[in-house]
Amino acid sequence: MTQPPTRRRVLAAGAGVAMAPVVASCADPSADPQLHQQDPPRPGTDVAPTTDVPVGGCQVFARFGTVVSQPVEGEFKAFNAECSHKGCFVGSSDEGHIPCRCHGSKFDLATGARLAGPAKAPLDPVAIKVENGRIVTA
Repeated sequence: MTQPPTRRRVLAAGAGVAMAPVVASCADPSADPQLHQQDPPRPGTDVAPTTDVPVGGCQVFARFGTVVSQPVEGEFKAFNAECSHKGCFVGSSDEGHIPCRCHGSKFDLATGARLAGPAKAPLDPVAIKVENGRIVTA
């Protein structure tokens, strides 16, 4: 004969079920491996307006697999958004570096060079130019 579950077991199971959607919603979409299956944008691709990229920060454009930074006002750089460590997408930031949210690597806004963390290699550069206030791949 089977005994009915204890109150503690029922409450623990209920809490686990209730927390599942909360935990899932906290997942970083940049860690989705399917985002990393993209080809680099073709030359002439309109990525975004320059106003989307903060001075002293960076903005990820996942659709293009690219992160664009503005190390100083009016100077724009772009890199492949895949971290050189494990391939997670780096994140957008206004903190003076390009962050990898998966394992904590940090990259230089101007050069893509590794500043900290487990990544050993820099981010791969992507050629861009500014035309009429818009960032366009070169």
